[in-house]
Amino acid sequence: MTFNAEVASAITGLITGFDDGTGLTVTDVGAGAGQLTQTLADRLADRPWISFEAIDLRPTPEWLPPTVAWTAGDARALSLHPARRVVIAHEFLDDIPCERFEVDEWGEVHLMVVTSGESMMGPRLADDIACARLEVNAAELRDWLEKWWPARRPLMRGEFGNTRDATWQHLTGWITDGIAIAIDYGHLRAERDAGTWDGGTLTGFRAGRAVSPIPDGSCNITAHVAMDAVAAARPARESTVQRQAEVLRGGRVAKPGGLGDFLWLTQEFSVT
Repeated sequence: MTFNAEVASAITGLITGFDDGTGLTVTDVGAGAGQLTQTLADRLADRPWISFEAIDLRPTPEWLPPTVAWTAGDARALSLHPARRVVIAHEFLDDIPCERFEVDEWGEVHLMVVTSGESMMGPRLADDIACARLEVNAAELRDWLEKWWPARRPLMRGEFGNTRDATWQHLTGWITDGIAIAIDYGHLRAERDAGTWDGGTLTGFRAGRAVSPIPDGSCNITAHVAMDAVAAARPARESTVQRQAEVLRGGRVAKPGGLGDFLWLTQEFSVT
């Protein structure tokens, strides 16, 4: 997770801009070691009506104070009681597993499969039966591609975003009145149409460093998020997608071409 004081300050500003002095829960999903949650709790300590909770697969960090409620588990399987809430997904959606595709030289889309730790071209996405044998709903993936990432250029690769969309629907279902914030490596339709991401976005990380994304369990594999598709998965009263460089306007994590290219999705939900 790549965050610093600038990111924490921007998120704090979003929370305080929404806060009206009534009960509010800040929920950090995919909280890592809890540093972001704790930083927000420290900065908002003068607002006792705001509570903080963090969710991650790892156990509760020993150093974490009781001001932060920790839940160890998969957020996709949790059903939190809908409440007045701010949900934060910072570098979380890119970790959600997704299917991948490759277009052959004749323009036919194929599902990518992993065999013996290696990725290779699998069945045609038009072959519902062959895809079903792999427990893949081909029709659902075709619909997603047609809407968000039309795969028409030979030899292009990419990832399906339907699992990320579904995850966002689930997380924001915990909100009756509040804000949802997703911050991640991402891309938008105009870039995809232009061919910017025709090689796909699969990335491997080991000990915090980028490595070849070999699917053999030796590294953490992520893929960028189609943030516009995620936004459309949960219509909100107000919704914006911005580059981190636009949000932070300066500093180490705001430089274009690097962390400044992160995408920030902010959606506001209301019971009225």
